[in-house]
Amino acid sequence: MNKHTQWVVTVFFLTVISAFASTDLEADRKAIDQAHGTTEAIRSHFKKSLQKAFKEKGAVGALGECKIQAPQMGVQTGTWEVGRTSHKLRNPSNQPRAWLKPLLEEYQKTPVSQHQKQRLVILGPQHYGYVEPIYVEAVCLNCHGAQISSEVQKELKGLYPQDQATGFKLGDFRGLIWLESRSP
Repeated sequence: MNKHTQWVVTVFFLTVISAFASTDLEADRKAIDQAHGTTEAIRSHFKKSLQKAFKEKGAVGALGECKIQAPQMGVQTGTWEVGRTSHKLRNPSNQPRAWLKPLLEEYQKTPVSQHQKQRLVILGPQHYGYVEPIYVEAVCLNCHGAQISSEVQKELKGLYPQDQATGFKLGDFRGLIWLESRSP
């Protein structure tokens, strides 16, 4: 093969490889944008609903709202299935899927300041997983903190007898909001 032919073959293969790479990168970028938009909308709605319930009904009443709103995160949203999970579960139905377990472990072991704010996981062709970490905010401490009122503790025992999701401090890693997608 002469130098000109080698050059043409090399350019051809680089062009083909870059075309596939840019297509995959573009699909990945699109998946990240869609997933992030979905999580932002869910987080915002959940936070507003919880704050409203807390203001109107107090911590015990807000638990009831949380019990209603949180499972709605585990529904299909367009092409995304949405949920949340944690290393310290309150609701046993939020057990992590197999692809989430190593991510939970990694987030637990890594200092919060070094956490990736979003992660895209390629699960297969046109099949993505996406996570964003959940951190404990001030309002969360009423039901997830180390100092929980006796009324809230009683309500938690009734709603979630196997509750492990207490003892957190402000800013702690609480878990992951996740999305899983399959293109139609």
